[in-house]
Amino acid sequence: MKKYTNLSEKYLHDAETLLRKGDLSQASEKLWGATVTIVKAIAAQRRKTLKTHEGIKFFMAEIARELKDESVNNISLIAEGLHQNFYENAEHPDSVKKGAKTIKQFVTRMRNRFSLN
Repeated sequence: MKKYTNLSEKYLHDAETLLRKGDLSQASEKLWGATVTIVKAIAAQRRKTLKTHEGIKFFMAEIARELKDESVNNISLIAEGLHQNFYENAEHPDSVKKGAKTIKQFVTRMRNRFSLN
């Protein structure tokens, strides 16, 4: 579990550095990674293992239902879009920056809500 929380923080830090350098595709992938690893930390806390994109999406939907928080599903879509941007490099810089802010808030919220500190 700690491995995933540490990776999530590392990826957020890396994304910020890459955004400052203007490397939007790499920053996008790090933001995807930060999202996935915090979700994997929650899963590990419950003794679940997530190995696929589908598994991650379904688990995020489970978290959204549990918390009665539809924004978790929105984060899933934002993270998927950022992951796709790694391959396409077609997102506007403002969209990637907004995504970064949203993902950072999500990671912090999940760390606090599930006591992953």
